[in-house]
Amino acid sequence: MKKVVVIGDVIEDIIVISNQERRANTDNPSSIQSTPGGSGANFAVWLASLGVETELIARVSFKDKERLNGYFKSVKVTPNLQTDQNLETGKIVVLVEGNQRTFFTDRAANKNLEKPNVPTCDLLYVSGYSVLSLGKEQTQELIRSAKQAGCLVGVDPGSTSFIEGFGVSNFLGAIQGTDIIFPNKEEYELLSKDHQLNSLFPEILVTKGEQGAELVGIAQVEAKSVEAIDPTGAGDAFAAKYIAERLSGSSPFEALEYANDFAALAVTRPGGQPS
Repeated sequence: MKKVVVIGDVIEDIIVISNQERRANTDNPSSIQSTPGGSGANFAVWLASLGVETELIARVSFKDKERLNGYFKSVKVTPNLQTDQNLETGKIVVLVEGNQRTFFTDRAANKNLEKPNVPTCDLLYVSGYSVLSLGKEQTQELIRSAKQAGCLVGVDPGSTSFIEGFGVSNFLGAIQGTDIIFPNKEEYELLSKDHQLNSLFPEILVTKGEQGAELVGIAQVEAKSVEAIDPTGAGDAFAAKYIAERLSGSSPFEALEYANDFAALAVTRPGGQPS
């Protein structure tokens, strides 16, 4: 069985779904759910659901470690959780209004992630949020060691606002050597504005929501027509299916098509992880 090691955030998602125009200073009837989340954790759980051996490296509050260890084991993810004595486990409020999402994020313990020793694996997957925690040099050390051990490396850039704060050139320098990246449309436009991404990364998968997805320079597919409930985690589901297919021997184009179909199913239910 192929093994993937994931380095990324663990976040408690509070998802607010509103079906009417938001009004200030009064009540707005909504559906509110609290679910496990975090881009790295979402990807890991989706990947494990596809039968890939998956280990998640993340940082949480010491108060939550036992509970979260139990949860990840229950969904067949091997937890490798650092504990923080001072900060709480990360939290995010996701406001879903139609196909638009607004995020109110407190990364908390995730910000103190320490550079881990990566176990032997077939692919190392790094969330862009973790790049912010580790910094350029430590991220490069991880990628170089993974490549020297014969591992593929995948990166999900994560967030345009965080990348802008970190610096685009600095971020691209931090993830140099990556084999596969998974930006959404906005992240791709930001990263490629002054840089030729095709010369940096062999496989670039751009998710575009209702416009489908693209394997840059090779192919693009249209979005599937589904009744969308919540797009949270769809990009993580897409990346998980793409990685699972590539590791099983599918071509990039085949993996693109499978991933596109899989992500369409993810938006038909609330939350960022399979239920």
